[in-house]
Amino acid sequence: MDSAAALKQFSTIKKRAPNLTVVGIAGPGDALANPQATFKTLRDIHKADPNVQLCISTNGLALAEHVMTLAVLGVNHLTITINCIDADIGEKIYPWIFYNRKRLKGKIAAQTLIERQLLGLQLAAKAGMLVKVNTVLIPGINDHHIAQVSEKVKSLGATLHNIMPLISDPSHGTYFGLSGQRGPTEDELQRVREECGVHMPQMTHCKQCRADAVGMLSDDKASTCGSSSKPSVYKVAVASHGEAHIGLHFGHAKRFEIYQYDQQSQQFLFEESRNVAQYCTGQSECGEESEKEALFDTIADCQVVLSARIGISPWRELEKRGVIPNVDFAFQPVSSSLEAIAKQYCRETQQAETKHELFNQQ
Repeated sequence: MDSAAALKQFSTIKKRAPNLTVVGIAGPGDALANPQATFKTLRDIHKADPNVQLCISTNGLALAEHVMTLAVLGVNHLTITINCIDADIGEKIYPWIFYNRKRLKGKIAAQTLIERQLLGLQLAAKAGMLVKVNTVLIPGINDHHIAQVSEKVKSLGATLHNIMPLISDPSHGTYFGLSGQRGPTEDELQRVREECGVHMPQMTHCKQCRADAVGMLSDDKASTCGSSSKPSVYKVAVASHGEAHIGLHFGHAKRFEIYQYDQQSQQFLFEESRNVAQYCTGQSECGEESEKEALFDTIADCQVVLSARIGISPWRELEKRGVIPNVDFAFQPVSSSLEAIAKQYCRETQQAETKHELFNQQ
């Protein structure tokens, strides 16, 4: 969704819910990974309704350099996900990050992320923003450490701490879910919240909202944007060279396998293979513009494209065409990845019973 589509969505929802007072940008992805688009969206919504409170959710990696811009735009609520403040723990959670045009791995990646998160938090608090910190409780990895996180973020200006359970259902297709990592029990979650409550106020009513949720905790209106707003045909393109897992860089693909969602079986069924000219053959050897356009046109009828990696330029071009690039299933089997997407799509079109809120900072 680009900024124009976001403004249109806001206008539509505002007519249906005139008491709407908060608008947040929460993903998928990070709100500051594409800052200019985020800023334009915030600016346009503020212009359309100056009384609406603006907020974003971020992992904090790029927060520090954008704090002042966010403040000028009127963002007064901020959520930062900080899962640890110890790089030894962090490298078990974050295998890599992309920062300053470089892919960092291991402990240095975790340390860089943590430093950027804490600096961004401190600057945001000094700028007058109300900062909530989200922390995902991962048993055996950071459960013994979260009280230290709570104490630290409180000292830097955070006003609320929201400890959330890891969603470990394999159907979501996440790394931890597919690797067998369990989520916490209710007793474990409550114990950690009590430990952290010594340091700062705890948020216990979070419903782990999704990014398209509209309404209040007990009255999610997102279902009114549900099945009727879904495409009648839902397709996924997989960058492929014949392997059974998603291991190919988007730029190296010469073929895309196309799968279409079948309503009766609630599964993705193979439809066809589509050959394309390879987007890039080397770091500086990419195809002609006409070939690139032909590639994008070839998969323009798909809603999602799966690959192991993808550059920022093709990512943006796909988004412009309404196609969502997805690298969350990198090196995972195609079958299980499609199954996870099918389950997610099915839940959305069937208007999931779980109630969420637009912005879980309230």
